[in-house]
Amino acid sequence: MFKTIVLLSFIFVFLLSLNKHCFGQPPFLNSLDTINKKIAQDTLILPGPAAIRFLPEQDSAYLRAKMLSIPPSARLYLDMKLLEQEILRQKKLHGLSEQEIAKKNLQIPHEVLIPLPQEVSIYQYGLMQSQFIPFVPITKPFGAKVPLSSIGSLLGFVEDVSPWLEYDLDVETDVTVAIYNERALMVATIVDKIQAPGHYRYYWSGKDNNGKQLPRGDYIGEIRIGKTKYIRKRIRLE
Repeated sequence: MFKTIVLLSFIFVFLLSLNKHCFGQPPFLNSLDTINKKIAQDTLILPGPAAIRFLPEQDSAYLRAKMLSIPPSARLYLDMKLLEQEILRQKKLHGLSEQEIAKKNLQIPHEVLIPLPQEVSIYQYGLMQSQFIPFVPITKPFGAKVPLSSIGSLLGFVEDVSPWLEYDLDVETDVTVAIYNERALMVATIVDKIQAPGHYRYYWSGKDNNGKQLPRGDYIGEIRIGKTKYIRKRIRLE
């Protein structure tokens, strides 16, 4: 049986070689060669940014760098030295010291730190997803809760006579927050100092500078910012 199998194998190899010499490549080999050949019609160009192509000089320089028999730490040290030399050249060109460069880099406009509306929406959506429980309404993700008094004040229908005084500062300046009675006499001083930029909000308890509770009635809250800006509002003590 074994001899028969070996004999049939030799016969098959002989017929295969005879077919190759007499009739060329076998049909299945020709089909494989056709598949392996790359033609322009078979190339698929996907949309998107083009691939980065390097110049032959860059490829040869990279190859030479890889062939150097030096450890990676030494190569990193040399690259850092080259970077240091470039930084020194830039400093000499602009005439800035290390402190001036650091100060210039720290001058970031505050608009950069304000989140975009898309970022706020994504943040709110992430909060909603983190607190989600099926069939249990926990939060209302969309919309805003605005008191009717705020809407009336914005439209001019309702006057804000609450004892809250708030303002915003763009620069560091002198600020004075004082309370006057109906006869234009100062009865209380809440703030009288230099303040940094930011948002400030103060509540007047209805007492004068001596801690005495003032009678009911209308008062005037005045905010003096620097020497040019004045903000006044009516305050009603009930």
